[in-house]
Amino acid sequence: MSTPVHVNPSNQLGPQAATSDILAPVGWAPPETRSATSLLVDGGFKELVSTDDDVVVMPIADALTTFPWVQELMFSLIDPSEDPLLEQAFENTDPPLGTFTWVKDGAVLDQPTQSFTVMTIPQERQFIHDITVIGKDARVDSVSGSAVPPALSRGTHVSISETFIGDGAQVRSIDVDRWGKRMEVYSWDRARIGANASSSSISVAVSAVGKHKSDSHTIVGENSSLSSHTIVLAPEGTSRDMSTNVQLDARGAQAEQISRMVSDGGHLRNVNTLTASADGVRGFLECSGLMLSDAGRIESIPALDSLVDQAQLSHEASVGMIDDEKLDYLMSAGLDEDAARDLIVQGFLQLEDDRIPSSVREQVEKLIEAAREAENM
Repeated sequence: MSTPVHVNPSNQLGPQAATSDILAPVGWAPPETRSATSLLVDGGFKELVSTDDDVVVMPIADALTTFPWVQELMFSLIDPSEDPLLEQAFENTDPPLGTFTWVKDGAVLDQPTQSFTVMTIPQERQFIHDITVIGKDARVDSVSGSAVPPALSRGTHVSISETFIGDGAQVRSIDVDRWGKRMEVYSWDRARIGANASSSSISVAVSAVGKHKSDSHTIVGENSSLSSHTIVLAPEGTSRDMSTNVQLDARGAQAEQISRMVSDGGHLRNVNTLTASADGVRGFLECSGLMLSDAGRIESIPALDSLVDQAQLSHEASVGMIDDEKLDYLMSAGLDEDAARDLIVQGFLQLEDDRIPSSVREQVEKLIEAAREAENM
């Protein structure tokens, strides 16, 4: 009789590794508790369902034929000539891979929508194009994220996201990313916010990744508001290059962007621009960095660009080290150095923000601890 082979779940790869164990830390919940669920694994969907008649969710390839007007949205907020990877996607003759989500006019969703991307095959390239349409006067909460099995360290992920928020809509979103420690990730996010609407977002990226280059551009309409809070950690071996532009496009538009960055030996570059293209707009940037190691690097570049003479734009920026007095105080209270450092980092990242659900705060704290432990291995 042959000896049974014990399979360690942490070493599993392939589609069977896309389990709730790797999805829960980035916000996954059972589909029956969500208005809509999209779970894309490698090159296909493992879950794609709507439990609310006011939400349509389907593969983007199907949406292009089911709703001809979606053709006018695809690549309407982004120019493929901006980057060779975008041109490659635009010229690709294969059916596009990605999720189309449409929340209808006036919908008030009782439960959030959720959308997740998973890679389980090492060395693969995954290219995704998502389109989201939030109808006029809709009220929507959304949860999204990405994850890989613990055993996957290498691969390439490329994504384009185009989001259209209708007049009077209110959208709140949380996004948590957890990639492999030597992966390459390239993401482009584009959004247009209509009149008298609001968008509030929290983005969390605290796991190690080889290279992550992100490019975001949001256009804010008349009397609308954008509030974004970004939490980023770069352990040793991680390189993150982030470019964000918010354009205040009509009178009464407002934006507040807060970026909290921690380098624990990794490289962070953050270029954050507020552009005023109409009178009577207001915007504020806060870019704060915390250095935990001399081996790391933080480049924080806030920029204000006013094309009119009646706009109010301001920013604050800072980069510093952990306060030795705070560290000594916590260690004198009985914490070891690693635990004390983790506590200071969590405080700096403002995880107590009421907009962050307690379940997400707990997972972020675990990810920070896991990132430090992985660095010390």
